[in-house]
Amino acid sequence: MRRSVWLAVACSVHLAAPVLGQAAAAAPAAAIPVGADGAKIFAVTCAACHLVTGLGTEGKIPPLAGSEWVTGNETRLVRIVLHGLTGDVEVQGEVFNGAMPTWGGAFSDEQIASVLSFVRRSWGNKAPPITSETVARVRAATPSRKLPWTVKELLQRAS
Repeated sequence: MRRSVWLAVACSVHLAAPVLGQAAAAAPAAAIPVGADGAKIFAVTCAACHLVTGLGTEGKIPPLAGSEWVTGNETRLVRIVLHGLTGDVEVQGEVFNGAMPTWGGAFSDEQIASVLSFVRRSWGNKAPPITSETVARVRAATPSRKLPWTVKELLQRAS
């Protein structure tokens, strides 16, 4: 089943930035200390769209709880957070169409690793944490990336 995304007001500022080719709004990131844990980063930055429950918004924003995208390939997940995601994505058998903002310019490798590790171990997810070294490696491999990824591009890349 295909569902179009009509973005909530809380997400619109963050989601418009990658579509316009601009960096995501950095205001929330600026308010988060570098050593902040993943739960705090998630609460300030991600929960507006994905909700504190990780269940997303039915028919609009995909869930992170139980998501094969969250618990699967860590490099792919890092790419999504660094550069964003656009177009159709299937999560738990439901197709969502929208835009995930790019956060690579707003957060350090440590902060991205922290929030992704939190997400991979929350709401029943049981995936290993992601290290800041992994985030740094992925960031270094895609320095000129300006556009959000598509699912097709991500699935074509082995790691």
